[in-house]
Amino acid sequence: MYGLVLGFRLRWLGVPLFLLLCVFAVGQQRAPGMVGSAGDGFESLRTGELTVWQSGIRTSLGWEEIEKALRADFPELRVNFRSMDRPAFLGDLAAARSAGALPDVVFVDNWLEAGPMVAQQQAVEMTNRPRFYPSRGWWFQMSAGAHPATAAAFLRWLVDSPHWQAPRMSTAGMTESDKGEAASAALIAVAGLAGGGSTDSVMDPDAARFDRVGWATNCGHIAGMTLPAVRFLFGNSRFVYTTVSFDARSSGGSVTCGGVINTFLVLRKRDDGWKVLLRIPTVSLEQAVSLADQFDRLNLSTAAGDAPAAPQLISPSDGEQQTRTPKQAISWQQDMPRPAVYIVESRYGMPSGAEDSYSASAILVVRPGDYGNMVRIPTPFGQGVQPHRWRIWAIGKDGQVALSEWRTVIFTN
Repeated sequence: MYGLVLGFRLRWLGVPLFLLLCVFAVGQQRAPGMVGSAGDGFESLRTGELTVWQSGIRTSLGWEEIEKALRADFPELRVNFRSMDRPAFLGDLAAARSAGALPDVVFVDNWLEAGPMVAQQQAVEMTNRPRFYPSRGWWFQMSAGAHPATAAAFLRWLVDSPHWQAPRMSTAGMTESDKGEAASAALIAVAGLAGGGSTDSVMDPDAARFDRVGWATNCGHIAGMTLPAVRFLFGNSRFVYTTVSFDARSSGGSVTCGGVINTFLVLRKRDDGWKVLLRIPTVSLEQAVSLADQFDRLNLSTAAGDAPAAPQLISPSDGEQQTRTPKQAISWQQDMPRPAVYIVESRYGMPSGAEDSYSASAILVVRPGDYGNMVRIPTPFGQGVQPHRWRIWAIGKDGQVALSEWRTVIFTN
């Protein structure tokens, strides 16, 4: 059986280069019970003050659960919460603005309240999905709130638990030098994704290239990045999978956006050092861990083995048309030695059709043990009537990677 689709096609924006010599935190490990450590983005929640307004149906937010967790993490934080009906919200917000007493953050469950704030550039929209999962709604930081640092830290806390710990996965055969060099390459690649300078020194020549576009529809470009950190880094001395996170703020769009961005990367060691072979620009930490777990199940060996042969694509032929419904198939064959796993990498084309106008990659894990020398699976991609590129990775037990050529499929429905 073929695996679940584990890649996420999302968009990215340009950003000035952030300092790569700032905090390098692998896993963000903390002592038990320690919350709000210096440099983790939660410091201002330890002794600050926060005013929160909610408009709409109280149950759509679940404030009781949020407040209980917040007070457990930051017992000295002074929290002022107010819930109101929709008809009163905009009027009360205007009155608070006139009085210089705006809330720090607001939650609304209807765009009739959110729209005017966005149109007047009065608030920053949090683009991440909170850990507490309201059924619907949007969080905003008020641009003229009294406690901007505390508000920003609270919105980060909604997404990124200060108790989060990196999972335990394999680093067999990986030296401290490998860890440092791979982490440095990953940080440079993430900065480059957002327009932070050239990535030629760290990108694998075989890596897919794609255009930088927004992480949300109307956000504009990223104007600031803070708190870059390597959340985890696993693999062996030839193959690494890692995640880098940072806080981002946009400007120049119809709405100003902010939030934590996590980028998942795969690197392989070549003769001239560690190179980034895959970048999935925006994932949740849960998605990143799920991706890492798929690679960790390879139980990579420390001993060098025979490199896998490059997979030979069979069908469809390059440029062939397919229907998305009914679903058709892709197939390839593999000469010995058989790899430990296959990866189907796919990208969908943008309207311009240029080489760099494809989306970021999505990946699908396929286990060779379920097939013979030929693999045939239902086509695991298809976003619309547009071109899609796909190729196959063969990953050996020792972490060596062989790649097929790219092929293009044109969907007709």
